[in-house]
Amino acid sequence: MKSLPVDNLGFVEIGGVGEMIYKAVRFPSYQLDSDDRGDYIKPSFIPILDVLTPKYGTDYGLTGQELLANLCNLYAELNHPDCEMPVNLGIYGWCRENVHPYDMDELIESLETMYSGDVASLGMYDIITKDALFYIDDFVKDLCALGTVFEYYFALEQVRKGNVVAGRELYYEGRMCDSLPLLEKYRNCRDDEYLEQVNADYDYLIGCILDMIPEFKMRLKQDKETGTIMFGADTKSIFDISWYAFARMVADVAPLADEDLNYMQSASSILTCISCGKYFVRHSSRQIYCSRPECQAERNKRKSKAYYNRKKNGGHGNGAS
Repeated sequence: MKSLPVDNLGFVEIGGVGEMIYKAVRFPSYQLDSDDRGDYIKPSFIPILDVLTPKYGTDYGLTGQELLANLCNLYAELNHPDCEMPVNLGIYGWCRENVHPYDMDELIESLETMYSGDVASLGMYDIITKDALFYIDDFVKDLCALGTVFEYYFALEQVRKGNVVAGRELYYEGRMCDSLPLLEKYRNCRDDEYLEQVNADYDYLIGCILDMIPEFKMRLKQDKETGTIMFGADTKSIFDISWYAFARMVADVAPLADEDLNYMQSASSILTCISCGKYFVRHSSRQIYCSRPECQAERNKRKSKAYYNRKKNGGHGNGAS
């Protein structure tokens, strides 16, 4: 009997490839220094003082999408032509507030060895701080590679929803690198022509993104803490995790839409806060503000004003979150 042709199975059909829960290391502090190769950052901690020891293990509090949004916000801030913050200080601050960027699995193994006995093995301190050292130039290179492609993808999807301004504002000369000029050829088109040309060229434009997303080595993994087995990508850095989360976004073929909002995106999508303009992960179908205190204050202010106006006019309704 002649066999039927079999198409490649996508992740949705295979199953088990979900949002990534990953291992993370958080050092209490870092040091900035330099050598012949350039500026670098290395962790600093006190092995025997509990409040200043590293925290490590499976991270259930920061998803791959949230990590992607955080890194792209860092890229947007540091690469802005008007930003005056030194790049090395921006990266230093991000690592202190978030997670260590590289070699999480290896560092966790070393930290587990260090704290395997009743008393911390002080001889491991120099090994860990040396292994965890990373150069600013390497971080910037990885950040720009991720940030430029995500920025382009986000603008392209906004244009597809009718926001031509997002496409026209995409290209600029940044402090660390220039943004991608793939939409520049439409700049002089009228808005209707702009949309028509982008839609006509969409396969090519999205194909450029597919070519720039790195390949992933996939394998079965087991979470030692929970025993859960899942099919996931091998990741050695926060950038690997973010690329993986980004690839899952691009691969989604049927996201939910909120037809009652102009800001049409599904829950668990990355969008920009209408108050501060930063990327954030949406956790409800009506959320249009990020969780930053100042943005929530703005949300509450607008919500109160809208409520007052509805009461004044005898109306009812709920505000967006």
